[in-house]
Amino acid sequence: MTLATALAIIPLSWLVLGWRWPRSVSGHDGLANVLVLLQALVESDGDWSRLAYRADLLGGMKLRDAVGPFPVFSLLARFGLAPTAILDLTSFLLQAVIAFLGLRAAADHASAWSGRDVRLGSWARIGGVWAFGFAPVLGWKIGAGHQTLITGMLPFLSAVSLVAAAGAGTVSTTLGVVAAAAMAAGVLFTGHQMVVYGAVFGGPVLLGAWWALGRRPAALVTPVAVGAGAALLVLPDLWGVLAHAFGSDSLRALHGMRLTYSYLTARPLDWLRSLLWARDVLWPGEPQILHHEINNPMGPMLLLLVLVPWRRTRGLAAGLGASVIAALLFSMNTHPFSDALLMIVPPLGSFRVPTRALLPALFMLPILALAAILVEPDPPAPRRAAGLLAAAMVFLSPPLLRELAGWAVAAAVAFRPPRLGRLARIPRTAAFLVISAGGLAAFRERALSFSDGFPDGAALLARARELGDEARRAQPALKSSLVRVSPSFEWPELLSNTAAAGGLSSLDGYYFPQRRLVELMCAARGQGYQPNSLLLRFPPERPSSQALFQLYDVAWRLDEAGRVSLLGQTAGEAWFASRWIHADSFASLGHELVTLRDGLARQARRAVWLVASDPLVRRARLPDAVDARCHEGRVESVDAPRGATAVAARVFVPADCPLTFAMNYAETLRGTASTSDGRSQAAAVFPAYGALAGVWVPRGTAEVRVDAEVPRPPRSALWRALGAAVLLWQTMYSPRRRRP
Repeated sequence: MTLATALAIIPLSWLVLGWRWPRSVSGHDGLANVLVLLQALVESDGDWSRLAYRADLLGGMKLRDAVGPFPVFSLLARFGLAPTAILDLTSFLLQAVIAFLGLRAAADHASAWSGRDVRLGSWARIGGVWAFGFAPVLGWKIGAGHQTLITGMLPFLSAVSLVAAAGAGTVSTTLGVVAAAAMAAGVLFTGHQMVVYGAVFGGPVLLGAWWALGRRPAALVTPVAVGAGAALLVLPDLWGVLAHAFGSDSLRALHGMRLTYSYLTARPLDWLRSLLWARDVLWPGEPQILHHEINNPMGPMLLLLVLVPWRRTRGLAAGLGASVIAALLFSMNTHPFSDALLMIVPPLGSFRVPTRALLPALFMLPILALAAILVEPDPPAPRRAAGLLAAAMVFLSPPLLRELAGWAVAAAVAFRPPRLGRLARIPRTAAFLVISAGGLAAFRERALSFSDGFPDGAALLARARELGDEARRAQPALKSSLVRVSPSFEWPELLSNTAAAGGLSSLDGYYFPQRRLVELMCAARGQGYQPNSLLLRFPPERPSSQALFQLYDVAWRLDEAGRVSLLGQTAGEAWFASRWIHADSFASLGHELVTLRDGLARQARRAVWLVASDPLVRRARLPDAVDARCHEGRVESVDAPRGATAVAARVFVPADCPLTFAMNYAETLRGTASTSDGRSQAAAVFPAYGALAGVWVPRGTAEVRVDAEVPRPPRSALWRALGAAVLLWQTMYSPRRRRP
């Protein structure tokens, strides 16, 4: 009943907020990044394996393992839904799951605290769906298109619900299934920062909740079993994501990095402003792009924490207090605490925006507030419509009046001051409903701050496709993934993914580029390595861009009307070279390439630069010298259609020679060399020119094919079966542990 209520109320509430199908609930990254990703997934019929590598994105990237094979996206894409519909339905589903888990956790905490079986009434259900699924902080995340961060919080929220249910003896099959699915989705999608934050900053909360609920070891069986079962079940899909994270293709390593404070650091004033619902407390001097990161609204719900029976839940109080204090100190880079934490938990140094560390505590806020409301039963309230009317009035009120009303209602319920008269006698659940309605309005303000209304994502993508079709009609060579354009413009909704949205291959883009591309780009610009380079732009007037254009076959300039003009000479889609040039590092390589200026394309067809310090170059075991006859090798044709999982080249090669494709190297690329009589053998793939995909081609080869594999663990089926068995056992075991 609770899950069904959440699934029904979420879309109805969006209609109240002004959304209409098929408009997008997200702007910002939701348009520029997620919609373009979903467009590629829809074109691949929802098959993530066909996105193992895309040569047309950012010079070539491992899309599946960099993003994570989120199963909800795949399922909806297989139904043939449009990208905007998939994004909207996914957002609704995430909100419904959050609401369900939150309502269950609140009711189970209240049951354990009160010693009676707490039932959720209609007011509590409606208010709970608004409080959990439409928490003001989620308005920022959904509006900005950061569904990945929300998904990353699901493992923590699932663990909270399971700990509470196990402590209260109310674990159900529905809760187990939903929690397992939420945990699986959380670890698969690319919100791994929040998975780590949930473990580090949410861990004390979980421990405190378990302690306050009786600290029975048996109560940990269900949460551990569900978590382990979900992890084992999705391990075959997660394996490639883990391999990417620990490999040399990822922009960020999981150790040895200190990116935490490279983007922003919180200040005490930021947290003081976050106490209120109001968005207007943000100073005009603050960059608007940072508002959704520095503002974490809590609102009047804070006052309801007064009603929590803290004397009976000292463990929970200690855990929650430790989580909040640690998150605040960490977000403000308070020495020596932040230094010690980064040293103890090295992966924290790989994530920026430390204000997100408070999200576990923010997710706990409505859970504890509603649980405190439910501890004491309300007297019968014959006029339930009055509660909905009051909630509607607060929702429709101007921001200042809404703020005052919310705090007044919260104070009336928390302290029952006689001076407030009838307001002091308002039913607790009615007060919670009214406060949740105010939070719903605060959610709307934040969600809509990223666009004027709800953007039409379908029209935006259709316009981009028309642009791409016009460009391909003007220049048919652009049908190849290895023939790239340099856009002279970008639409504000799509940023540097404008060309990609139109189905055109480009070096510009906004995703998770291959690390070696960013290293080469930074070296050509004379900069140190920038691991935060997610949004790449290559202005043609820069010497560094001109060097990369010649290597990556960026031969055409695209204008906003879809017209293309020739930029300059490039090395082509693929080429042979007849000697090696060794560079000590990316820095020296970048300098050498830029120094050659317009002659780089001609020189690249003669020599391959290798970065001697790259371990993948050493692992390829290339010969010390290249046969001089390789200058006679030629590429007769290249087959690299957009969206294909492989590229191929018809070649003539008189000796064992290095062939370079104008696309990024990746650890998962595999080469195959075939002779004219059909015999095939593996061909080593190695990083050429620092970042490009080189293939060592045996003599007599007629065709070279490069494909990307999806890493799998050994005995994948066994891991899935083991995970399913653990979850099945948990489902059968848990109901038997119910307590009266």
